[in-house]
Amino acid sequence: MFTAKATPHRRGRGVLGLALSLATTTVVLFAASTTPATAAPPGTSAEDRVDQILAADPDATRLSANQVAWPDDGVVLTVGVDAAGSWCGSGYACVHADANRGGYGYAFYDCRTYRLPEYGFPTYQRGGASSWYNNQTDGAKVKFEDEWFSLTPVVAGYGFGNMPSYLNDRAYWLYLLC
Repeated sequence: MFTAKATPHRRGRGVLGLALSLATTTVVLFAASTTPATAAPPGTSAEDRVDQILAADPDATRLSANQVAWPDDGVVLTVGVDAAGSWCGSGYACVHADANRGGYGYAFYDCRTYRLPEYGFPTYQRGGASSWYNNQTDGAKVKFEDEWFSLTPVVAGYGFGNMPSYLNDRAYWLYLLC
């Protein structure tokens, strides 16, 4: 479990005390050069899912048997999350693979643009982004769009919800708007 940040709107690079960066980065919407982690089939154990991601992505770091972090990006994957969202700390926007905050979940912290497949979220198949919990503060929003920006984006403030059917398992871009 990760802890809340002392200053909720400071969007540093750290996760669980991992390296902080004071530089603000400009995100360019190009595909990353690294191979994205692949989605695990339903029923895969938490540790197997973590092992698959670690094997596929050299930037990923194991935090525990059911957690992986991308410390430079401010992202943490938790496999085997609780639907109550207690694992999603204050200041984070969390995305789940299943409806009603079920399935594995990713917590995003930095105000920037994320390409979800880079962290193992598949698109156009089961296991993609299906619900969210925006636990950011001071009016920060989360925005989801499909790969080609052809569907109506979903923009959400504080709280949680399910993706509308037209964007369920199709969200490709995640923006943290602070």
